[in-house]
Parts: sequence; structure tokens; C-alpha cells
Amino acid sequence: MKTILKTSLMCFLCFLTLVHTANSAVITLSDGSSREAESLIYNDDKLTLQIGSESVVIARTDIKNISFSGRQQKSEKMATDSADLQAFMPRALELLKKYPDAQSILVSEEGNFQHRADGTNLSRYRSISYIAKEEALWEAEVSMSFDPNRERVRVLHARCLLPDGTVHNLQPEQIKISKGTSGSVFFDQYQELSFTIPEVAVGSLVDYCYETEEYNPFDRNLFQGRNYFQWSSPVGESILRVSVPHEKQLHFVAYNCPPDFKPEKIEAVDSVVYTWKLTDLPPVVSEPYMPPYRDIVPSVYYSLHKDFTYVHNKLRPMFEKRFELTDMVKKKVDELIEGARDLNEKIARLYLFCQKEIRYISIKGNLASNQVGHAAEETLKNRYGDCTDKGMLLATMLKHIGVEAYPVGIRTNDSGKAVREISIFDDNHCITEVHLDGRIFYLDSTATDYRYPFFRSDDHDTIADNTMLGTRNQVPLPPPEDNAMHVTRNIQLAADGTTRIEFESTQNGTSEASFRESARNLKPEEYEKQIRQSVSALTADYSLEIATHSDPLDFTAPFKSRSAYTLNRFATKSGRYMIFSIPYFELSFPEVSLEKRHYDIQYSTSRLRTDKVEVKLPASFNVKFLPPALRIQSAYVEFEIIYDQQGDTINITRKLAFPRRMVPTADYQTFKSDLEKIAHASKQKIFLEEKPVSVTATDNQTASEPVAIDTASSTEPASHEGDR
Repeated sequence: MKTILKTSLMCFLCFLTLVHTANSAVITLSDGSSREAESLIYNDDKLTLQIGSESVVIARTDIKNISFSGRQQKSEKMATDSADLQAFMPRALELLKKYPDAQSILVSEEGNFQHRADGTNLSRYRSISYIAKEEALWEAEVSMSFDPNRERVRVLHARCLLPDGTVHNLQPEQIKISKGTSGSVFFDQYQELSFTIPEVAVGSLVDYCYETEEYNPFDRNLFQGRNYFQWSSPVGESILRVSVPHEKQLHFVAYNCPPDFKPEKIEAVDSVVYTWKLTDLPPVVSEPYMPPYRDIVPSVYYSLHKDFTYVHNKLRPMFEKRFELTDMVKKKVDELIEGARDLNEKIARLYLFCQKEIRYISIKGNLASNQVGHAAEETLKNRYGDCTDKGMLLATMLKHIGVEAYPVGIRTNDSGKAVREISIFDDNHCITEVHLDGRIFYLDSTATDYRYPFFRSDDHDTIADNTMLGTRNQVPLPPPEDNAMHVTRNIQLAADGTTRIEFESTQNGTSEASFRESARNLKPEEYEKQIRQSVSALTADYSLEIATHSDPLDFTAPFKSRSAYTLNRFATKSGRYMIFSIPYFELSFPEVSLEKRHYDIQYSTSRLRTDKVEVKLPASFNVKFLPPALRIQSAYVEFEIIYDQQGDTINITRKLAFPRRMVPTADYQTFKSDLEKIAHASKQKIFLEEKPVSVTATDNQTASEPVAIDTASSTEPASHEGDR
């Protein structure tokens, strides 16, 4: 390895012969020390470094490494002048009077983003907050990540102003730089700069400002960004400034802003400066099932490119290079599809392999790995990769069986709508787009428990950006039937109120994947314990006979769960009457708990739940009251419940479907009324009356008969989501 490194360094130095570079570089010497030079010249086995006004000559044999991307983080003296800070205190107190419940006030924030003529970028951000309650003291802790191979971060000042006028400044030695917070499956080159502003207390202003220089961008023709103007705290003023050279045009879009919201445009000497400003913004108050922040707050997105032509042309060759069907990939595909009955089974096997056998690990370092990922063969060989790697591998494998497929970028629906009006990197996930028999559908091999052709719910109703084709397609919202839970209960009711239940559930889509994941992570005894805990919440006097499920690793059939349990003297008796409620039949809808909403209701996907219940009555009782049928049909919810008595048997059928993902605030009151009716219907009880003694039939039913019941859907905590 040392020989290879020395040879590589020699070739690199030869390349620099008689070449002068104005780019700064970090030179690591053989003794481990390093020097940062503003420029360098290599000639006659010697390297001449220009460090300020000094020239330093180093022999080639003393050089261990040269990096034009890494720059040392310099310690610089921070500003301590706080003359302007006191002027923000009256504004903070004014906002606090208007919003007395606020934990903190963002009095002022300003972001400045500059794209320079040489393609490098410089940004500066300042934030001034007022700490109103102890819960906001965490705002004294500031951290930011940066790529040391491309960026340099400099803290200009960080301080707090106490109510008595005392100012406490952060000292340079209190700033920490550490490896970024890469988790067990995320690895990148980022580092984290962090500090804690000293002596922050309730009633103080917290003020910090930092500058980020991107001196080695991925691409000097790319400049893009976004800015949000509203937060969970009240905002006094929020300012965005973006400047670009005269010869370059800035494209931008604004969302959730006033109709007349336009930037102020100033022609400077060497650039054009765009300024957006909003003031007096109330806090965003969270609501159940509200959209992500970026979809509801005022925002501006900007880019040098109006459309995706440049980005697609830049990335397409990278995709094509990694989209190579090598002999190794072919051999693995042939092995996986051997004996498959048809094309759909072949696709299902490849889909399952990429889910289960390719471990999710994300390794990022440059534009290619960030946006394109790694070659299909490399991912197959490593047996790990991130969403882009797995999407690329699946698409390449499908190519071998004659199926046209591509890795495509999306922004998951829990992260907000993707910006497509201008060209920015706005995707946070990659899935696989499949073209087959004249239709387009999607698979997501990042998940681990989805049975073909189902895929993750946060992919639904998004926009897929296909770099290789240069197209953008809508990822459809599946019908409720593709994310369903079907439950059956056979109930035997005894004269003393003892209730025996046989339960079975079958799922598909996201519901099925959730149950599979839960089941495969639990030992049989742990699964039984979970069911027992759920049943014991109904009554302490119970017996559990069965708690089982199908093999979670068998993807040839839908996942099923079964349970059987007896609830002793469960139904309430009062004199000649018995009152019976079906366990786990009640529904609740926290999304309509508010009298009115400011934000739309957003679900992850469509969904369906069906229930079939058969109740065998004790021979000594007649039905006194059955709840009435209820039918609701709207654009947002479909519901039906029917009670039908045939002799000593009551049959109950119920269907609840949510065909859409979004409910706009304009339709909230109607939707709220419908769900409240459904919730009320789910709480209805069955009333039975004891027959006169002279006509009482012998009750041969006993509470100890063995019964097979499925508890998994009805008694597991996970099933309650399905109930919703």
C-alpha cells in the first residue's frame, strides 16, 4: 500500500510540474505536520509553497499528501462589539406582550447567500432570540455541520445580553469541532461545529452569527437554496438576501406568501442582490395530522437553473456508468429467478432480494454518491447500500429479465411537496420506476417487509424525477384496497357474560409490512406476552388459548395473525339485562378533535379496514336492542355498518375507507361531523334481555370450550392504527 501511495503521489507531482495553481492546498509532510498554502509550484522534485508573503520550499521526499479540497479550520478572533444588541430588547418585549405564552421569540434573523463569479459561494446567518421561559434555554446550544473538504465555517460572534445589560461573549476556545453525527447506517465526511453561549438565562437575548464559505463546490455552475420565514416561535423579522453576478440569472419561487410578495432587487457593482423580508409572523401552532412545516410556512426557493436540463445532463452519464449489467449481476439474477413461474414472480423475487439481502448503509462523499449512488455490481458485491444504491441495483437486475426500470428521486410525502418549478436538489429518497406492459408503477427496495407489488406509504402521492429519461411522473396514491386490514371475529357469549373470541386478521400494503416487521422482531413468547398485555387491558380475568401468526418471512401470501381468548364474565349484567360491547371495536379520530383547523389534514396514504363479526347468543337471552345501520359516503371517507340478527346469531359487517390523503380545511367541518358519527356508532352497545324461566332453553355452551382466535389485529397495539 505504501508503494502505491508513493507512486500515486509521484504521478500527481509530475502532473504539477511547472504548473502554478491559485487554489489553496493543504500539504501533509512525512513527519505528520501540515501546511496550508495559498498557491504552489512543483519543479525539479521540489514544491514551492506561497504562504502569505513567505515562500517555502519542500523536497518531494518530505511530502506525504497534497489536498486541494481539505482546508484547515482557522481560529479567528470573534467580534465582541454588542452595541446594536440592546436595540432589539424593546422589540422582543413588544412581541412577548403579544404572545405571552411563547417560550422564546425569534426577534430577528437574516440569511445572506452569495454566489461569486468564480463559482464559489459564501453565506452568512445571524439570529437574535429572546428567551422567555426555561424550556427555551436549549437555544443557547448551537451546532452546524459542514464538509471540511468543501466548506469552511467561521463563527463571527456569539453572545447573550442579560436583562441587567451585562453581555457574555463566547470565546474561540469554547468552540468544538468534531466528527458529524453519523449513525450506525450513515457515513459521510461531515464534521460538526458546536458551542454553548455562556450565561444564558430567562429574559436574555441570544445572538450569534456565523459564515460558511464553500470554496470547493461540487459544481461551480450550481447554486441553489431555500429559506423559511416562520417557525414555532413568533418572528419579529426574517430577511433573506441572495446575490449573483450580473451575468447570471437567478430563478426563484415563493410559497405560502402574500400575493404581492416580491423581492427588492438592487444592482450592485459586481452583482445583483435580491432581498425578501417578512415581519410580525405568529407562531405555528401544531395540529394533529398537519402537513410538514415547509408546506405551510412562507418560503422562497432559488436556483441558477430554471429547469432540470443542466442537472440531468450532468448526472445522466453518472447514472449510465453505474447502470451497467455486468456478468456478476446477471449470474445473481439467474440464480434468484430459477424456477419462477412467470415474470411477476421473477420481479417479486428480485424485489425481495434487494429488500432483505442488501443492508441499508449510506456512504456519501461527493456529488456522484449523493445524487447517483454506487454501481449496481459494487452494491451487490458489498451487500449494502442506501436508497439510491438499492434503487439502482433493482433497476439493473430487472433490466436482465427484460423489464425497463430506473432509479428515480422523490421527496417523501412526510417531508413536504417537492419543488419542481425550478431546478434544485429537493429529493430525499430514491425508489424504482418500472415500465411494464404499457403502465408505470413503483417499488421501494429500501423497505424490508413489503410483499410485491406493494411499497412504502411515504412514497405515495409524490413526484418522481427520472434523470435518465428526463421525465417527472406522479407516483400514484394506491386505492384503499392496497393498504387494507381485514378482520373476522367469532364470538360466543355465555349466560353469565363470559365471552370467547376467535380472531383472525389479514393485511396487505403498509399495514402488512408493519405487522411483518413487528412479528419477525419478536420471539414467540414475546409475541404472546404482547397479546396477553393487550387482552389483560380488557379484564384481569381472562385465559389466552392461541396467539400466533403466519411466517413473517414468507412473502408468497398475505400475512395473517390469529388468537383465541376468553374474557370471564366480561359482558355487564343488570337484573334481566345484559349489555355487550365488542372488544376493540371502538374508533377514535384525534385529527378532528379541534373545533376548527388552520391547516389541512394529511395522512400518509389511503387505507381500508373491514370487520366481520359473528356473535352467538346464549339460549336464555333475546335481543332487546341492536344499534342501527349507518352509511356515510363522501370524497374523504366511506363507512358502512350493518347489524343483522338471524335466530341466535348476530352478524355485524363494517367497512371504513379513506380514499384520499389530504382533507382541506374548507371541508373540515363536514369531515369532522362524519368522523364523529362514525366514532359514535362504534361505541354503540348490544342489549340483551333474559327470557322468562318457562321458555328458557338449556344452554349447552360453556366458557371453557377451546377456540382459535386471532388476537394479532385486534389486540396488538399496532392494530389500533388500522382501526383508525
